[in-house]
Amino acid sequence: MLHHIPKAMIVVAAALAFIGSAPTSAHDVVVGQAWSRATPKGAKVAGGYLAIENRGAAPDRLLSASSASAGKVEIHRMSMQDGIMTMRPIEDGLLIPPDQTVTLAPGGDHIMFVGLTAPFEEGQRIPVALRFERAGRVDVDFEVGPVGAKGPRLQIASSVPTAVVVPAIKAAPADEPFFTHLCGTQVTADVTIRPGRHGPVEILVKLEDGDEKPLSVDALSVTLSNPEKNVPPIAATAERVSSDTWKVRTTAATEGKWSLSLGIDLKPGERIDLAAPILIE
Repeated sequence: MLHHIPKAMIVVAAALAFIGSAPTSAHDVVVGQAWSRATPKGAKVAGGYLAIENRGAAPDRLLSASSASAGKVEIHRMSMQDGIMTMRPIEDGLLIPPDQTVTLAPGGDHIMFVGLTAPFEEGQRIPVALRFERAGRVDVDFEVGPVGAKGPRLQIASSVPTAVVVPAIKAAPADEPFFTHLCGTQVTADVTIRPGRHGPVEILVKLEDGDEKPLSVDALSVTLSNPEKNVPPIAATAERVSSDTWKVRTTAATEGKWSLSLGIDLKPGERIDLAAPILIE
């Protein structure tokens, strides 16, 4: 009967119905809120997000990550250059200061799954091995949410007698830019859409080749479509800003999940098309 069960256990049992994967710890490092978004068919990359808490007195460093679900897993740093969001692998690892929590979230530093073996599907859990300088290996499952997910589901540690709630990551305000990364075999594109809400938008595209070097092409077109809202494709020719950067102004007439497509003319007669879902507030 319930009156023989401690109240703390009842609270935890009731809460467990709503959790994702519980935080994982090793030595002084605690990892939680590990999540990703579902990817469209044919996608080769996906982002991963999490929170890393260092409860020790000495700094630690996330050195690398690996997963059977991707050819490689990189730790990426986001930065703003001339109004364009760009990302680069962190070569010397991500510093986790003592007695602090470092959050990897959309629009900021993140994990990048490159060369997916299969699309990420909502509800799936992606096993990942994280390797820290001091804490060593920490195994964690990334819970896959919908394409438009803004953060992880509430997570509660089940290994302690009382519920430990990890705060949810807040989504950026709608006026903030929306960033996405498109990856092909020959071309990658950093795409910044500002503001990240419906109405007139400016889309900035920075192109790189397979070796992450600036790529100059002959022409670029951008197409937005939203079949769920019966919005026909809106195509626009981009204006060159610099040798590897392009800009286009268009309109996303309604909020929701859109598809963004790039038509990249490498040279006369050679064209590459890249596409990815985007979320407009």
